Amino acid sequence: MTDTLRRATRVHARGHWPAEREAGTVTLAFDDRHRRRMVMKDDAGTDFLLDLPRAVALDHGDGLELGDGAVLRVVAADEDLMEVRCGGGTEGFARIAWHLGNRHLPVQIVGETIRLRRDHVIEDMLKGLGASVEAIHAPFAPEGGAYSGQGHSHGHGHDHGHDHGHHHHHHGHSHD
Repeated sequence: MTDTLRRATRVHARGHWPAEREAGTVTLAFDDRHRRRMVMKDDAGTDFLLDLPRAVALDHGDGLELGDGAVLRVVAADEDLMEVRCGGGTEGFARIAWHLGNRHLPVQIVGETIRLRRDHVIEDMLKGLGASVEAIHAPFAPEGGAYSGQGHSHGHGHDHGHDHGHHHHHHGHSHD
């Protein structure tokens, strides 16, 4: 027995690591698929330390490389979700998507349905909007990850700076 945990320091995208190096799997719920540093258990019950330079959103099938070159395959855990079917065609779908987007809830669009975490308050709201809601147990892979909200605000700030610079450039141009 040794005190030193195996460390997973690199992430390999699905399909970009040799399957023969698979040394096990680690099943993670969505919230645990975006971590930088955290002790986790693989599916065999062995602890390892996720220790990445920065938090990366892990997808089903990605590989976590351990110190010895062995790779743990990431499995997306089934979670308690609700699958929403919208009555009222495209317009109904858009209205429901708007209501959900307005609350900044992570959602996953699957065909003509929307999946999100089970939440009875939201479920009541959706039913009030004429949607049918079914409880399901499935992996959760929301659009853009749960962190798209942060990325969005950051992008907005960046655009603002860009416009500002553009404005100055324009000003200088007219000056000539």
